[in-house]
Amino acid sequence: MRAHGLWQHCVAGLVLAALAAVAAPRAQAQLAEAPPIVPRSAWGAKPPNTEMMRKQTPREIVIHHTSVSQQPKISLERKLRGLQSFSQKPGTVNGRPKVAWGDMPYHFYIDAAGRIGEGRDVGYAGDSNTKYNTANRIQIVVEGHFDKEEPSTAQLAALDRLVVWLARKYRVRAPGITGHDDHASTNCPGTHLKSYLPMLREKVAKAAWSR
Repeated sequence: MRAHGLWQHCVAGLVLAALAAVAAPRAQAQLAEAPPIVPRSAWGAKPPNTEMMRKQTPREIVIHHTSVSQQPKISLERKLRGLQSFSQKPGTVNGRPKVAWGDMPYHFYIDAAGRIGEGRDVGYAGDSNTKYNTANRIQIVVEGHFDKEEPSTAQLAALDRLVVWLARKYRVRAPGITGHDDHASTNCPGTHLKSYLPMLREKVAKAAWSR
């Protein structure tokens, strides 16, 4: 009976190992697929003023936070309309003057529930109120103030899928995944999101195309 029980335990272990071996490529394949993205047409985007924007060829990805607390009761669509409206007018950001931009500064927005919204066309460089070169970089912003709160599981899962897919599509390698504070004097993307970037880079490094 003891030997029989040991045999059952070994068989169960082999089955679990086989299932894990099958699940791992599936999980990696899912990360490489395009995640659900709310397009500009669905959230009511206004036309961009492309004369105020610079064309680019994406080669890197920069991660940001909104630097304000998450607002889960406001829809993603409403937030995107508000961000675009603010961006296309002169104003201030953290007490510093901001000129009018041709469109919202980010290419993708991840809300508190992990929904992803399409922002500026990735064929155009983003804008910033800090001094760094945004050319050839895809800008992704995650909703929240991550010096004060933690990104949600849903947000991190969305960020994983979005970044791995974009990295595969535009041939961005792991070192090209950075935070805003790697390029400018800022606290963005916040301590609790910045600490996740090494894991995000690891997932990009494991993508099939990069081998």
